[in-house]
Amino acid sequence: MSKYSIKDLEQITGIKAHTIRIWEKRYSIIQPERTKTNIRTYSDEDLKKLLNISMLNASGIKISRLAEMDVVDLEANVLKLSRVNKLEDTSIEKLILATLNFDEDLFESTLSRSVIEKGMEETTAQILFPFFHRVGILWQVGSISPAQEHFISNLIRQKLFAAIDSVSGFKKEGAHKIIFYLPEGELHEISILFYTYIAKKNGMQTLYLGQDLPFSELEKVIKDYQPNSIFTSFITPTTVDQLNQYLQNLKSSFAKVDLYITGMQLQQQGVIFPKGMKTITSMKDFKQAILV
Repeated sequence: MSKYSIKDLEQITGIKAHTIRIWEKRYSIIQPERTKTNIRTYSDEDLKKLLNISMLNASGIKISRLAEMDVVDLEANVLKLSRVNKLEDTSIEKLILATLNFDEDLFESTLSRSVIEKGMEETTAQILFPFFHRVGILWQVGSISPAQEHFISNLIRQKLFAAIDSVSGFKKEGAHKIIFYLPEGELHEISILFYTYIAKKNGMQTLYLGQDLPFSELEKVIKDYQPNSIFTSFITPTTVDQLNQYLQNLKSSFAKVDLYITGMQLQQQGVIFPKGMKTITSMKDFKQAILV
C-alpha cells in the first residue's frame, strides 16, 4: 500500500490541500494516518475515494451529501452518471481510476467520448498529457506498478497508432521530411507518437523509427533518407553529463538538419543546449517551430 502526502493528493486529484483539510474536519470524508511528527499520510483507498468524490462534486452533487455515501455508493453514482454523460471535465480522474483498477472499459469509454467531442489532437493535448503528468506523480510515490503503467501506455499507444493510420494518405507536394525516434534505452513513445500524428495530419512526410534506436542506426537512416528535421524525446532518467554528451553528438553529427527535442529530462539543471537546437514543450511550440 502506498502512502501519500496531502500535497501528493492535491496534485493527483486536482483538489486543493486546503479543501481536503476542510472536508476531513467538517465531514470526516477520509481519516488520514499521522506520523510520529503529526504529518498526515493517506492510503490508496483514500486516493480512490477522493477521485470519485471529485468527479461527483464536479457534476453538482453537494459535498454534504457525498459525505453520507460509503465507497460502494460513490462508485455506483460515478458509474450511473458516466452512463448518462453527466460527468463533465473529469476525464483525467477517470483515466487514473482506469489505470489503478486495470479497467479497460472505463478507459475506452472515457477516451472515446473525448475524441468524439474534441478530436484526437485536443484530447491528447488537454487530457492525455496532463494525465501522464499525474501518472508521473503516482510513479514517484510508488502507487503505479510497472504492470499498470504498461497497461495504460499500451492502450494509449494503440489509439495514437490508429490516429496516425487515419491520416496516412495525406501528404503535401514537396513535403517537409521529418524523422521521429527515441534514443537507445528510451521506451516512452507517447509524446513522439502524438507529434508524429500532428506532423502527418498537416501533410508532412514522416518516418517513425520507434524506441531504443542505436545512434549508429540513426546515422545510416539520416544518410539515406536526407530529412529536413529530426525529433526525439528524453524521459527515462539519465545523468546530466550523459544527456549533454548525447545532445552534442546529435548536433555535431547532423549539423545541417533541424533538431527538435522534448521530454522531462531536459528540465534538469546543467543541461546544455547546442546552438540552434530547439526544445518543444507543447503542441503550440511544435506547430510554431515546424509547421511553417
